Amino acid sequence: MLTRWRPGTDPADLSAALFDGAVVVFRELPAVRAMAEVARSIVRGLFGTDDPPGAESLVAASDYRRLAIRARNQVADDPVVRREWRNVLTAVGYSPDSTWLDRVRLRVVPSRDDVDHRRLSPLPPHRDTWASRIMAQVNWWLPLYPLCETNTMVLWPDAFCSPVANDSAEWDFEEFNRAGRDYPLLPTAAYPEKPGTPVLIEPDDLLGFSAAHLHAGCRDASGRTRFGIDSRTVWEPDRRAGRSALDVDGSPGTEMWAWFEAPQVAGVRG
Repeated sequence: MLTRWRPGTDPADLSAALFDGAVVVFRELPAVRAMAEVARSIVRGLFGTDDPPGAESLVAASDYRRLAIRARNQVADDPVVRREWRNVLTAVGYSPDSTWLDRVRLRVVPSRDDVDHRRLSPLPPHRDTWASRIMAQVNWWLPLYPLCETNTMVLWPDAFCSPVANDSAEWDFEEFNRAGRDYPLLPTAAYPEKPGTPVLIEPDDLLGFSAAHLHAGCRDASGRTRFGIDSRTVWEPDRRAGRSALDVDGSPGTEMWAWFEAPQVAGVRG
């Protein structure tokens, strides 16, 4: 399922592969390792341990929830993380100055089920494009610590070109903003009958895939939290050239360019 991609390749070729359904992995990029280590340093400091995945068994659920949300916010707001993420995109080939940038997010998924916060739960099956409605969007994901088949992200590559029943027609971003916790976090599908394929990459490997891929999170009862980094981009040359994945089952709606920081190239408007 995974295709190793070498930095220095024409980014238009990378985009073409992604929008054709390829799931690519970049390995041994110094920029990725540097960004991941900044994030790990933040997590280690907040949880007070060199083994943050095991910290969930050391504190009460309410304390863990507070620390996890604080870690998410600190990583998202950290200027060094943002700088290193721009270096990662440069290494990949998507110049940050010509790329729409979403925030860098720390994904925290504890194995314990009494940490009742939806931002700390594995995401159900979804395509990001059901919410953003931007078919040229690319998703990026990297684990900070080792993964296993029962505690990672899963993909359904066979669903990339096949319609999947979903509730995107009923999901509305304005209503999401108004309703808060009482509204679904994102449009979703029912779990397919066929199990998803677990993504097993090494810490500091960078995964890239079209936002049109059906994917979800999973967790086990191991007592260890999954920590990872994810973000989303749209390369402006893709947008201008009309390169994108096919929309096989999304509902019509407004493209959510407001979620992204616009590129610095002249003449760009959301």
